[in-house]
Amino acid sequence: MCFSINTLAQKEDYNWVTGAGQYDLPQSIYKNNHFKFHNDSLELINLLEDIPFFGACTIVSDTSGQIAAYSNGINIYNRNHTILIDGDGFQSSDQFPFGYPFNQSVLLIPMPNTSGYYFMFDGVHMVLDTTVTIKQLRYSIILIDNTTSGEVTKKSISIEQTSDTLNLGFLHPVKHGNGKDWWLLATKFKSNQYRKFLIDINGIHFHDNQLIGEIVHNGIGNAAYAPSGCWYARYVNYGQAVNPDGALYLYRFDRNTGELSMPIHKHFPKPEYYGGVAFSPNSQYLYLAKYLQILQYDLHADDILASETVVAEYDGFLDENGVPTRFYGLQLAPDNKIYGNIPGFNSRYFHVIDQPDLPGAACNVIQHALYLPAHNFGTLPNLPHYRLYEATVPCDSLISSATFPSVSAVSAEIRVWPVPAADFLYFSASENLEKPLNLFLFDALGQLALKKTGLSLSPAVAVPLDELPPGVYFYSLLSENGRVVKSGKVIRTR
Repeated sequence: MCFSINTLAQKEDYNWVTGAGQYDLPQSIYKNNHFKFHNDSLELINLLEDIPFFGACTIVSDTSGQIAAYSNGINIYNRNHTILIDGDGFQSSDQFPFGYPFNQSVLLIPMPNTSGYYFMFDGVHMVLDTTVTIKQLRYSIILIDNTTSGEVTKKSISIEQTSDTLNLGFLHPVKHGNGKDWWLLATKFKSNQYRKFLIDINGIHFHDNQLIGEIVHNGIGNAAYAPSGCWYARYVNYGQAVNPDGALYLYRFDRNTGELSMPIHKHFPKPEYYGGVAFSPNSQYLYLAKYLQILQYDLHADDILASETVVAEYDGFLDENGVPTRFYGLQLAPDNKIYGNIPGFNSRYFHVIDQPDLPGAACNVIQHALYLPAHNFGTLPNLPHYRLYEATVPCDSLISSATFPSVSAVSAEIRVWPVPAADFLYFSASENLEKPLNLFLFDALGQLALKKTGLSLSPAVAVPLDELPPGVYFYSLLSENGRVVKSGKVIRTR
């Protein structure tokens, strides 16, 4: 099936680790955030580590949902947050003391059909024409098992067919149509040439070059594949203060052949400084964050670019240090929400697209929805979509008949997030509920601390916690007839 299937067997993206480089604010909290997903819920944890992140970030979990390894582009760390044997010095820590600063410039993925082994990809950068490019892609092999702290068994091996000038970053993979191997695409500098590689148990192999569409400019941003595997998109900001234009590149993609087709391009004139893209879980909508707005495109529309809808405008919110919480990167998470970070400064806020499978304003963009335990500097993990299996139905057949799974076709899932919470606790449902619910929040002694009635959870409802002291609380969501719909434990941090 060529669409996303949420299954407990795929947990390689259940952990995210982010943080901040010691860069701009003396009062910044230089510890690491651990986003820990449990199926449809999210727990936020302060790791109390001080591993610097400055943009580059990748992480992979094992099949049980435990951290296997992660990297800030400089070193590779294990689940104990120590450096693997020979896992240091992938980039110069003297040159980049705050972490490697380029998004999607490092990638960790499991080696196909081989338990405990993982591939890591990165590049040798160089400055050309006042911009940073890549002159060689490399791969490494790491081993993580239950008896050791992990080790790099092969390190920084040059990949054939990449000793050329390539665009920086955008090292983002997708599962092959066999459901086991991986595709990885790179673009040649100042060209419309895509260089394609197939990754299998034996390593990485050059597949072919394809010239298609407009010239793909160099710059910062990110790439993403739809959960169906049938679309590929990248947003590029040209990365120079004197030329801060941006561009969206969108293609159809064939997971079996690696072929790109039907190129769509949109240029965004100045001033468009930062941005990123992500697809909805049902692969119908593409979201583009571009600094002051978040746009939605309907991939089922006859004219995709004409379907552009503004689903969020920056609301002017400043964090406690006066940092504007504008829009930057986007990442689809295991809980089927899309999370977005803040550009340019250390900040403890993330945005959330709560119902990304729904059109227009119904997708419910909640700005500065998450308050993180520690600061984050422009960092989101470079993660593939793992829930792709053998493609037995062509993308053309799937899209032309519009047979993607619909949110409204399944029973409503109630989500409660974040845990722990700071100022607000959010409740949302995956579909419209026939009748509102009532919320009861009890403290650790069993005393009623908060009561809210008549809550409609689609779109998400925010429950302010400002009157509650920090501590552990227990919630119950009840229907009008008193039936418990969902219950659980939450923590207020401040």
